[in-house]
Order: sequence, then structure tokens, then C-alpha cells
Amino acid sequence: MAAFEGTHTESRDLPVSAEAAAAHFADPAAIVAATKDVEKADIDGDTVHFLLKEEDHGIMKFQGDYRCRYVREGNVVRWETLEGNTDQSGEATFVDAGDGCKMNYTETVKVELPVPSMMAPMLKPVISALLTSTMGDYVKAMSKSL
Repeated sequence: MAAFEGTHTESRDLPVSAEAAAAHFADPAAIVAATKDVEKADIDGDTVHFLLKEEDHGIMKFQGDYRCRYVREGNVVRWETLEGNTDQSGEATFVDAGDGCKMNYTETVKVELPVPSMMAPMLKPVISALLTSTMGDYVKAMSKSL
């Protein structure tokens, strides 16, 4: 198993108040709806158990299966994995600005994948870019659904 990691950071203007944006980004149903390739999701309060569709990349197969808790404190939302094969953590802060708000978002995803150790160094930049792109798509989907 080889460890891979990607981090996505961005600032974005949103057309709603900081209060409304924070509520949306902490809403488990909205989170599931914006997450790509969900096979099954179980919501229990502020925790979501995700089972993602299996990905087959020829040299490896991977199916994300993890529980993540989302905690809102005022206009800040934080999340972290409680258990599973995908380690996801991050923070989104929302500040009122003009007719909407400004969001500052950062997230890191770490996975261990069954790839030959000799291939891991070559795959790290590719998988990091894939993880980062997926996180960016998620932020766009969440923002669009406000």
C-alpha cells in the first residue's frame, strides 16, 4: 500500500449570507448530493457514512468507504474522518461581504492505494491532482446548489 494525498484551497464569493452558506455546507443531505460517485450514504446526525462507487484504474481498484463528521460552529464548518479507508479533513469559513459572503475553503484527502511500491513515486503527482480536482468539483457543486 502506498499513501497519496491531495489538498484543495480556494476563496470564493457566494450569493448568500455567511449564516446561510455555513448552514448549507454543514448540511449532510447537501453534502451527499454534491459528492461525486456515491453508491450509498447513511446520515446519522452530523455524520455521514459514505460508500463510493468502485474505481477501476487497471493497475488498481479502490472503493472509498468512510465515516465523516461535519461540525458547524457559527460561520465555520469543520470536518474529519472518524473511520474508514479515506482520511478527509478540512475547514470552510464564511464572512459576510456586500450582498453575500466570502468563503475560504481548505480540504485535505489522504488514501492508501494498492499499487506496487516502485510505481508510487510516479503516481503521486497524478493521484494528487485527481484528488485535488475532485475536491474542487465538490466545492463548485456545493456553491451551485445554494
